[in-house]
Amino acid sequence: MNSLFPKRTRFAIITLTFALLLAPLSSAVAQQKKNTETPLPSVGSPINAIIDLSSSVLNSAAGYVDVDPYSQFRDARYSNEGLLSERDEMKLGNEVHKEVGKKFKLTTVGQPRANRIGQRAARASQRANITYQFHVVQDKEINAFATPGGHIYVTTGLMNMANDDELASVLAHEVGHVVARHSLKTMQQSQMLGGLVDLVGSVTGIAGNTAKEMGTLAAQVVGSGLLATHNREEEREADFLGVRTMSKAGFKTEGMVTMFQKIQRISNTNRDLLGAIFADHPDVDERIENTRYEIKRMRGRR
Repeated sequence: MNSLFPKRTRFAIITLTFALLLAPLSSAVAQQKKNTETPLPSVGSPINAIIDLSSSVLNSAAGYVDVDPYSQFRDARYSNEGLLSERDEMKLGNEVHKEVGKKFKLTTVGQPRANRIGQRAARASQRANITYQFHVVQDKEINAFATPGGHIYVTTGLMNMANDDELASVLAHEVGHVVARHSLKTMQQSQMLGGLVDLVGSVTGIAGNTAKEMGTLAAQVVGSGLLATHNREEEREADFLGVRTMSKAGFKTEGMVTMFQKIQRISNTNRDLLGAIFADHPDVDERIENTRYEIKRMRGRR
């Protein structure tokens, strides 16, 4: 991406140019029709339409984006309907946590801070009824992820680079994944795991709900990398839920913007420090722009 011209600005400029090129043709056609046809009641001239379009385009080019990037999420309602029951989700989450502990080195260093900030965000979320647990992974990579049932993990590498508001933005984002049941939806849709539909696809509960089956499924989930699998639309939704949760919890929402900016700088200088999870996230410039839009909207500036 050319950093001087973000995607929406380039699109706006192209649209304006196209509109201006059509102006002479529209005027010529209008003149010909005027000479050969009976006039009809006017609903607006082509030049007025072009002026209106130009005004809208210029507003976009100046940074005043008229398109709501989160419109599809505003009326969303979240539940476990059609997925694993909430009770079984908690059981699965606990089993997955055991497997995460085998694969990653968990540490108590920084955990009180992560828990304090994370619980504050969780209480302000749209799914405050479940118990959240926040864990710290000893790793220099900058990464975070959530599993079913409210277990959320963040690396020491990320914690060391983030102030409290920036850390809140990451944890609120991960809480957003839990709120929207993104991991459950990914597991339900996945064709990677043998027997997944039989074990997880039941609306009423896990078929043959035994500790052995739960443990086997949890090991498959962790080993497959499904924990880090979210499509870009889900990441946008988690950003949306996260920044709104931050505001409700009393954190400085600008922390999400500055966190993205730090990630952007690191991606340009030492991309190896970024966890693979960021490869599936939307473009950082887009995320910054969307977050600023939502902050302005929440502050009533739009």
